[in-house]
Amino acid sequence: MKCWKKNLKPSRGFKTVEEFEKKTKGIDELLIDGFENRIERKKNYDAQKADYSGKKHSHTDISLCISDKDTFIYYISKLYPGSNVDYAILKQEFPPEQPWFGTKTIKVDLGFIGIKKNYNAEKIIIGHKKPRASKNNPNPELTKEQKEWNKQVAKERIYVEHAIGGMKHFRILRNECRLKNINLKNKIVGLAAGLWNFRVRFRQQNDL
Repeated sequence: MKCWKKNLKPSRGFKTVEEFEKKTKGIDELLIDGFENRIERKKNYDAQKADYSGKKHSHTDISLCISDKDTFIYYISKLYPGSNVDYAILKQEFPPEQPWFGTKTIKVDLGFIGIKKNYNAEKIIIGHKKPRASKNNPNPELTKEQKEWNKQVAKERIYVEHAIGGMKHFRILRNECRLKNINLKNKIVGLAAGLWNFRVRFRQQNDL
């Protein structure tokens, strides 16, 4: 078996920083984002509330994805109810008190506001959030420089969205999912990411 066919399966969790560093060895830049999949609305109200995503205005489950700029997926978290947010999942899966990203450049969107305060990394690239309106500033706006920076960040982190889009080639992750067994769906998510990684490495091999 050729070496590029090995280790195509993304990790689903790391017990130690050493495990994470081994998985991402040689990769200086990592891109992090969450992805959501619409699910069938449950009958129980409490379950509906837990699954409701304010971002998607629908009932979803959500997972965290880490890729590189080649769209290769190194990590995909277990699925969480849709009421969870990207940054909360990051803190759950990668406790801030440990130096997970100490040697990496991390690129994230505005769903990870607060990451610079809680995590140490070689570099953290995130956009500027529009200030809240106040009595003294009722119509806040970003400066021209901040808007340009946000555009640059979006260009640099678009690859993780391409990786997520690659997983969603599979209709079960693109359309509303009716599966009731969350363990089965977790396996499907991991399989979809692994198949996407196979495609990425296959293309890279044939471009050499």
